[in-house]
Amino acid sequence: MGTGYDADGRERIMPSAVSDSARIGLSWSMPAGVLVHAAIFVAPTIVVLLILWLPGAARRAALRHRAAGGWFPRRRAVEVVAADLRRAHRDLEDLDSDASRSRWSKACARYDAVLAEACAIADVPCDRLHDTTGLDRDIARLELEEALIRRGLAPH
Repeated sequence: MGTGYDADGRERIMPSAVSDSARIGLSWSMPAGVLVHAAIFVAPTIVVLLILWLPGAARRAALRHRAAGGWFPRRRAVEVVAADLRRAHRDLEDLDSDASRSRWSKACARYDAVLAEACAIADVPCDRLHDTTGLDRDIARLELEEALIRRGLAPH
C-alpha cells in the first residue's frame, strides 16, 4: 500500500511525516478531554478563588484562636474582673422572687461566666461549675467563692 495508508489498509489521518507520538495526541478519549478542559479552565478558577478566600479564612482562624486563649492570651485586669464579679453577685441577689425564669437564667449565666473568669485568673479549677446543675451547681458556686476568698479575691 501507499504512504497514505497504515498496515491495516485504512487511510491515515495524518501525513506519514508526523511522528507516532503526535498521532497519539489526536486519538484522545472523552475522559482525557475532560481532564484537559479542567486543567485549562477549572483549575485556574479554583486557584484564584482560593487566593481570594484564604486570607479571610486565615484571619478568621486567627481571631478564633485568639478568642480561645491562644497566641495572645488577653485577660482583663483582676480589679475589673473582681468588680464585675461583685456586680453580677449583687444583680443575682437583687432579683425578685417573682422574676421570670429567663431573667434568672441570664443572671446565673452571667455570674457563672464572670466567676469562671475570676477562677482562671486566680488559678482555681472550675470544672465542677460547668458539669453540674441545680443544687449541685449552687454548691459548686459556693465552693469556688470560698476558694477565691482564700486567694484574696472577694466575690461579695
